[in-house]
Amino acid sequence: MTDRHVVVVGLGNTGSQLAPLLARMGDVSRITLVDPGAYEAANVAVQNIEASDIGKPKVEAQAEKLRRIRQDLEVVALEQRIEDVPRGQLVCDLFASCLDSKGSRQSLNEIAWRLNTPWSDCGVLGSLNLVRVNSYVPSDESACLECAWGHDEYSVLEQEYVCGGGVASYPTLATSALGALAGALMAVEIGKLLRGDVDCSLASRQLVMDAQHQKLQVTQMRKNVWCRFDHRTWQIEPWVCPPETTTLGAALNTLGTLQVEGHRFASDLICPGCMKREQALRLNRPLARCNACNRRMITAGFGSLDRLDRELAGEYVSRTLAQVGLRAGDIVSGGNRHRRLLEAA
Repeated sequence: MTDRHVVVVGLGNTGSQLAPLLARMGDVSRITLVDPGAYEAANVAVQNIEASDIGKPKVEAQAEKLRRIRQDLEVVALEQRIEDVPRGQLVCDLFASCLDSKGSRQSLNEIAWRLNTPWSDCGVLGSLNLVRVNSYVPSDESACLECAWGHDEYSVLEQEYVCGGGVASYPTLATSALGALAGALMAVEIGKLLRGDVDCSLASRQLVMDAQHQKLQVTQMRKNVWCRFDHRTWQIEPWVCPPETTTLGAALNTLGTLQVEGHRFASDLICPGCMKREQALRLNRPLARCNACNRRMITAGFGSLDRLDRELAGEYVSRTLAQVGLRAGDIVSGGNRHRRLLEAA
């Protein structure tokens, strides 16, 4: 099949190696790049970038490279965390995860499953010269990322604190060669999945290559009946409600209740930089920024709501959906008795 769309999440050691390989696949006509960061001088030694890329957003630097490789390739650059991108903007044929954050990989697992989309995940451990590739194809019987998780995995999920410490990142100590090996193995795997060669792929399996000792191990994964993730997929309907003109009250009149999948409404925000507080109803995503120091504001205490009704919306019903942080492509749910999933457009 041609005209395939791949979303690449993470453009560091492995993602910067993978993206150009995908651009050279004739079946891939569109690539969406997702990463909130910018390249630093130290990245030149271990990632597929040049000195001229230092200081540029990762998505823009890679987008320029991919367009030079193929002028007919459509490239979309999203300088955001995967958690904050409207789900409707991520509809694709396959996700490629090159993330080093357990929390972000958990979010991508949920997004891929909800959108009923296959995804491949890779990782490297430089200290041991190890490369890992997994693939997941949503179905009633297949394993997801969290099927292999136990208490220890959940206990180390990253958390963001009001003190401003942010999310810890841990270097993989991987060389550019190890990242290139992971990227190449991932590209071969993605080619199989895009062609529909699921039986020959790593679906519900994990490949680990020990480059130090020239060893290869493939293990099978099975669905865990006690998995904390519910493995649900979505049936999504379109919903014509331009966020810039549709009021919160009008949306609630239509739906009864309103929930934005993957996000919560915050009624009390605090800036972890200058500690300024803001009491206003809005989705707590990066668009919620402090007007004093431009830091991303976070929810203070228990001031968050997973869904709204008219009573909870209160004085904010006359605000537009955009004013409370909703964006085109967000997947919303509503309905007092029968839950509906709608893509805002």
